[in-house]
Amino acid sequence: MATKEQEIQRLLSNPELLLMKKPFTRGAEMKGRRGALGKVDVAQKTTAVLPQYSKIVVPQEQFAMELDPNCHNVLFDDNIPSICVKLTNGAYREIKFQKLAVPIQRVIKDKQLLHLTGNKMQFTLIDTEPTERTQFLYTTYKQYWDLRNQDGMKTKMVDTQLSFGDAGLLYYFDYNGRCKSRLISFADGYVLCPHDDQNGDRILESVYYQSNGVQYIDSFDDTYMYRYKCDGGSWVLEQPVAHGFSEIPLITKRGAVAWDNVQPLIESYEALYNVFMAIQKRFGWGVFYVKGKFRDDGKKLAGNIVLNDTSIDGKGDAKFLTPPTPDGMIETLKKMLDSIQLGSKTTFVLPDDIKTSGDISGLAVQLTRELDILNANQAVIEWQNVADKMVRLFKEGLAKELVASGDERFATAITDFAEMNISAKFKVWRPFNEYEYNQMITMLTGANLLSKQSGIELNTLSKPDEKKRLSIEAEEGEETVVEPQNQVAQ
Repeated sequence: MATKEQEIQRLLSNPELLLMKKPFTRGAEMKGRRGALGKVDVAQKTTAVLPQYSKIVVPQEQFAMELDPNCHNVLFDDNIPSICVKLTNGAYREIKFQKLAVPIQRVIKDKQLLHLTGNKMQFTLIDTEPTERTQFLYTTYKQYWDLRNQDGMKTKMVDTQLSFGDAGLLYYFDYNGRCKSRLISFADGYVLCPHDDQNGDRILESVYYQSNGVQYIDSFDDTYMYRYKCDGGSWVLEQPVAHGFSEIPLITKRGAVAWDNVQPLIESYEALYNVFMAIQKRFGWGVFYVKGKFRDDGKKLAGNIVLNDTSIDGKGDAKFLTPPTPDGMIETLKKMLDSIQLGSKTTFVLPDDIKTSGDISGLAVQLTRELDILNANQAVIEWQNVADKMVRLFKEGLAKELVASGDERFATAITDFAEMNISAKFKVWRPFNEYEYNQMITMLTGANLLSKQSGIELNTLSKPDEKKRLSIEAEEGEETVVEPQNQVAQ
């Protein structure tokens, strides 16, 4: 088995290998039909058979088109019926009808994004007896995390992955030596090509892009950034550059787009919706029907025209005729929308769904979001490696930045930060009453069922340095206490 260094050199020696990327797929086709397997006894074994199906490749451009309502297939579908009317001269005229696209994919993506990233990253200092120095560095870390908008970058990365299938977050040092991160997205023209060894461990991250007609491949290992450049000719490898981190500074995440399981349902829904709108366009308006013999000089009464029937039989009539409502089609659209919510594990709550006749408990509201929370809890597990690597890279980059700043308080920050163990985790967003939640945290802390440190971290109003602020206030309170003195009578 080749070593890690040998595998990296094999990839770097051939740019075509760097561009190899596992495709996104949706559905599959059988290569051939298997014969009857027959029956087997309990614990009986059969001969292993290799897979006999091929997956259907879906380009990432298709994800982008599905996300954009202006690119939906229904807008270009000639099978949507058009309505024609027959004129008095015997000719036919087509009624103009603008096809409509429904942005269901974007709603699903935004809803899943909210439940996964609606709360800030939850940090825990894993140390049995943290020193005052460790607490200070931990507070400093969380403050810089907020200042550099790392929670915002986390949200943008999840948004990109749910939209286009994959996303990257690259950590780097700017010209002033500050540790920052930037998003690597397919929407900006970047194609991510990760490479693993035979055990599935990531050994190289490559990014393929183009700028001013020149193609580039940037590859990252634990030490260097390698750049291939192609300006109309062959690929040329430039001199490697040290990126300054002890591991690959590019974090990548791959997965299905938010609406992947219900795309066929959405397309069927849009087609039926447009058929329904076309019918309403033709027959949806009523007709004022007047029967009888009337004079042309109608009188006005309170702004309305009054027509008097002058026919001999006196059977004149006037009424407003409306077409029958297509209840079956409306019910079908509702059922399809329910199926879309079940398939995507995403619920849509509109103003009409809210009933204000009675009080709705927080538990009842959460039960209506059961599918969303179930999907978000699974996503927390899938995104845990991303959270851990974000913490490691930002902690290492921040330590080097603080040492370079010349501040004596951080002279040993590289070693101190390396020894500080911080755990990070996505926290699922749930509908809740913030006042009741904070009151619950206060009661648990007061009953000694929850530590004060946990109470500070879990409270929604706490600042990153809340514990330090409480310590300062406690010290100031001790200084203002005046000891009583006995007065001696003269």
